[in-house]
Amino acid sequence: MIADPFSPLPRPSAVPTGFSDWRARLDRERVAPVIAVAGSKGKTSVIRAVESIFHAGGYRFASWTDRGVEIEGERQRGELGPWSRALTRLAAGGLDIAFQEVDWATVQTIGSLVSTYPVVAIANLCANSEACSLTPETNLARRALKLIKSNIAPSGRLILNADDFALSDGGDSAGDPENRYLVGISADAPVLRRHKTSGGDACWIENGSIAIRDGQRTRVVADVRELPSTHKGTIPFAVQNALMAAAIARCCGISDNLIAAGLSKHDARPESMPGSFNVFDLGSATVVVDRPMPSWFLRSSLRACANLGAGRQIRVAGPMALVATEDLSEIGRLLSRNGGVLITHGDWPAERLEQLRRGAAANMVPPIFLQAIDERTAVQQAMSMLRAKDVLLILAENPRATVMLVQRHLRRLAPSTRDDSTAAKAS
Repeated sequence: MIADPFSPLPRPSAVPTGFSDWRARLDRERVAPVIAVAGSKGKTSVIRAVESIFHAGGYRFASWTDRGVEIEGERQRGELGPWSRALTRLAAGGLDIAFQEVDWATVQTIGSLVSTYPVVAIANLCANSEACSLTPETNLARRALKLIKSNIAPSGRLILNADDFALSDGGDSAGDPENRYLVGISADAPVLRRHKTSGGDACWIENGSIAIRDGQRTRVVADVRELPSTHKGTIPFAVQNALMAAAIARCCGISDNLIAAGLSKHDARPESMPGSFNVFDLGSATVVVDRPMPSWFLRSSLRACANLGAGRQIRVAGPMALVATEDLSEIGRLLSRNGGVLITHGDWPAERLEQLRRGAAANMVPPIFLQAIDERTAVQQAMSMLRAKDVLLILAENPRATVMLVQRHLRRLAPSTRDDSTAAKAS
């Protein structure tokens, strides 16, 4: 137990006393035990962390992510057919719980699959970026967000990222503190502080550890520096993912001890999430494989890279076709801060490459700007440049192929320390 400085209103928590009680209530209400995880980024990472918690408890589960459907850890062929089988097994008692990744663009179809959700977790929307809030994609996300909120069961819970103000500070019927469960890095953040004062349930970081408060009871669950997925606490969004996973588990009645055990074992492999900030250690140098992304999400990846090494920051970027041209100048500036090396590759339209170059040149110390024919050549060139404490970030156009390429290079470059230096973490 830790002291709570907020003096919340006296109100009992809506968190169930145990998983069996939660399942029994859902059975009475005829609500399928399917957890929805939505957001603009990081949905699969949150689901993998939650899976680790439920796996530690010996529960049987199915998952549907952007990589397809898995039932009790086995990849299925197809999606709709296997997911229907998983829902049938849930109803018959052959599975305990299921996790569904919900994409903004496909929210319209969820009603035909699951009528209501007992728990909906929203990882993020716009990372507090004004530029992001004005995009057509965000307008779609806002409409989808309203729809998915309407699919929450009457007694269900809505888990929100309190650090994304567009998510956590809106007023609607799902805004009742009794229904909301907020997650944030700091309990002093205004949105989370108000929520706690009103008596709402929440989890946050307290002196480097995950703290959870249900009702009037606040306690520390796990030191984030001991969670493998956070790389000793240096990857902020991995810490956020762990918080979201802890909140989901608590809303299902999972105990603190089991949450700590599951998160301490969660060390997601790049094979299960290629391009989700996969971290590879090569001696004191580090290689990261991520995906191309808008500038407002790229900032988080770059901050994490800066925490992974004190040497040069080397970047590899392809044409980034899904990134808006008007955002490339800012991306070029971000990729080139503090000098370092920026290697581009592929078939860039002249206007887009010029925007990237213009942003790179806007830095006080511009980077070394190189060009390669293709991604393979660019990665090989970048890895040959690595020195102690350097960090190489690859914004991979084909993450799965790039992960395999990096792993082959690591095995070849460090055969004598293969077991240690090729160990990879994904967050």
